[in-house]
Amino acid sequence: MRSFGFDQRQDSGTDTVRVPSLSSMPLSQSQTPSTSVAEPPSKAAAPERKIAVLGPTLRFKGELSAEEDFILQGRIEGSINHTQSVTIGTDGSVVGNIYARVVVVDGSVEGDLHGIESVVVHETGRVAGNIFAPRVGLVDGAVFNGRIDMTGSNAAQSAPASGSNSKKRVESPTINPGQPLSAEETEKVLGGK
Repeated sequence: MRSFGFDQRQDSGTDTVRVPSLSSMPLSQSQTPSTSVAEPPSKAAAPERKIAVLGPTLRFKGELSAEEDFILQGRIEGSINHTQSVTIGTDGSVVGNIYARVVVVDGSVEGDLHGIESVVVHETGRVAGNIFAPRVGLVDGAVFNGRIDMTGSNAAQSAPASGSNSKKRVESPTINPGQPLSAEETEKVLGGK
């Protein structure tokens, strides 16, 4: 028997009543549920993370610096210096070097990636440049053309103009025939400086 939104069934002498949940019942603007649901402790205790999204119509030339995590869906021509996580979205592209704690590539990057913690290139990602990070992930299907240096945090934090660390890295046996060098490394090898 069905009446007023309740489902009553009789099986072998026992009655079962199903009451619809509050979420399935329509509420008027003046009605509110009489019970309140507390936030789970893990969500309440977690600090609020700010994530900026730079949309697909963004076109930027120059150096970008930021403190909060961000997702790029537009195009940047220049370097990114960042203290947190940088995600290059599927529609995003960067022509320049990226320095960040964590770098995630779903789009396109032409330049070197310097991750203090890690660099990950997903299956839709395309990178033409070198990767410097203690942890590197290349997901099956990712396109990568360059070399990977996982020697530690010094390699990840070195700036492009750092003198002695870059020279030591160029002279080390990590140079492999057939692997492209950055313009700075090529200049140092050819110039002998």
